[in-house]
Amino acid sequence: MMNVGQEKNHVFDVYEDLEPHDTYFFKIGVQGLVCFHGRYYSIKKRFSAEQVSKLIADPSFYRISSSCYVNLSKISEIRENEILFRDQIHGIKTLQVPRRNLEEIKRLIPA
Repeated sequence: MMNVGQEKNHVFDVYEDLEPHDTYFFKIGVQGLVCFHGRYYSIKKRFSAEQVSKLIADPSFYRISSSCYVNLSKISEIRENEILFRDQIHGIKTLQVPRRNLEEIKRLIPA
């Protein structure tokens, strides 16, 4: 029972202290709403236009569609049309990627 409370507090801390570089990918919505996807969470936060511009200009993230950016440092593997984000505790999270972006992503991530 104690672990459940600690886990809830940990998730709350992730929301309060969200660090975009810890996320696997994010999607930009309307009016500055950004949805961050990580190991075990999806968090929506409202960003100013300046914050969004700074985020999408960061070279750590690569745009795979008009509104979706992946964190290159968190990619563990690329298979056919999928990017895999692997975590020892929470398993694998996958994201479909258009083929035209895969070669560029392969070039950008460290071998």
